[in-house]
Amino acid sequence: MKTQHTKDVADVNQIAKEYAAAWAKGDPELLLSCYADDAVVIMSNEAPIVGKKALRELYEAVFASPKTEAEGGGEASMAEAVGINPDDYVITSGGEEGEKEVSGDLGYLWSTYYSLATPKPGVGGEPIGDSGVSLLIVRRQKDGAWKVALMMATRGEDPLAASQQNDPGQ
Repeated sequence: MKTQHTKDVADVNQIAKEYAAAWAKGDPELLLSCYADDAVVIMSNEAPIVGKKALRELYEAVFASPKTEAEGGGEASMAEAVGINPDDYVITSGGEEGEKEVSGDLGYLWSTYYSLATPKPGVGGEPIGDSGVSLLIVRRQKDGAWKVALMMATRGEDPLAASQQNDPGQ
């Protein structure tokens, strides 16, 4: 049964905004604050990552760059994590929100995402991209706060496909 309690929906929207902002900022502790202690992250072709300790190790590695948010923060950190110099690439990212629903103490929201690192003129190399769909399942905690209990992400071949409308007739 679908319930639409205005405060719950607003709270779930808020945790989604905080989660996206933490990614954009490249701050592992801020990102971890969005997760429940027993959270699970599942990504395509990867073993599940369970619990905040394991998530901390992951996000500290992903966001290891000392760059500030003004210097590129999370995107620069992620570029360095995959072995490219962020100063040599133009990085674009985005996506679209999908459906959100809250029922009782659980909710979900999904979205598309993409990131594309294109070499700057004079830099050798091919564009590097990632795209897919992410699903956040959120759960109300004992203190009433909403936290991410499960994050799943699928990855696609085309770095822009997740955010483009495809005409099935083409």
